[in-house]
Amino acid sequence: MIILLAILGFTISPADSARELISIRHIPDGAIHYAQLAAAEHGSWVLEFGRLLESAGRFSDAYRIYGIALGNSSSQETSDWLINRRQGVSPLDTTLVITTSIANTGNIPAWCVQVIIPLPVPHPPFQDLTILESDFTPSGNLMVADIPLIPPGHTVNLSIAVNICQQPISMRPIPESLSDETLNWISQTLRSMPIPPALPGPCVPMSEEMARLAEEHGLAMKLEGGLILDRTGFIFHAWNILQDPCIRIDPLLFKSDSLLSIAHNPTDVIPLWDLGVTDGYELNLLYKNPECELTGSIQIDPQ
Repeated sequence: MIILLAILGFTISPADSARELISIRHIPDGAIHYAQLAAAEHGSWVLEFGRLLESAGRFSDAYRIYGIALGNSSSQETSDWLINRRQGVSPLDTTLVITTSIANTGNIPAWCVQVIIPLPVPHPPFQDLTILESDFTPSGNLMVADIPLIPPGHTVNLSIAVNICQQPISMRPIPESLSDETLNWISQTLRSMPIPPALPGPCVPMSEEMARLAEEHGLAMKLEGGLILDRTGFIFHAWNILQDPCIRIDPLLFKSDSLLSIAHNPTDVIPLWDLGVTDGYELNLLYKNPECELTGSIQIDPQ
């Protein structure tokens, strides 16, 4: 028996045992235990240990492990990743100013310009969102502003200030109402989905395609958008929400991290909008004279 245990201990590492126990639906305590042993044996497993803690919703433990890894990191890329992950497992309380800029780059005036963006909405139970000030008027699921005239060479800025309080949350274990067959279909579909060469990025077309495929499969998914917070600022991002049960699915992130891309809501991902009401766009411009040349952009700044 002693010889057999020695052989098993040599051939089956803690890392192998951790991987064997992990699933998208559930990360058992045993997997985390083996990941901790693997991290003690091989320093490279510290990142994986923190990632499993985060995926399982043990956010304070993940914050501590990411901090240990950050203190021992010799790579700037790894350090940046760890700083972002520590943000993602920490409570968020911030005020953001969303500024929409509409520029008339042509030679003729633009008349009766209507600016449309999705209505920023809270995402309970993990996020409270309050609109503090706005140059827009709510209209159903939209925010609308009317600009009577934009002369040539002029830019009009419209702003919304929102306060966001958000807690990291994990939906694991994924509810049994989502069957193993359906969960496997979601994983296989995401795995086989190509990353399109889309500008400004592939997240919206991938999420739109996933929602289309899900509808064909009899699943209700919607397109949601918001921000990714990292050391360089805010990046616009889009993903899917499976509506029953209500879990987040990130097709683009799945390519690099299948665990964090499903049923996981960290605080470095800030949901803001239902993009389905604006056909996947954060900003839409309507104007009467088609000869004018308008450009629009959105900038996010902390207050």
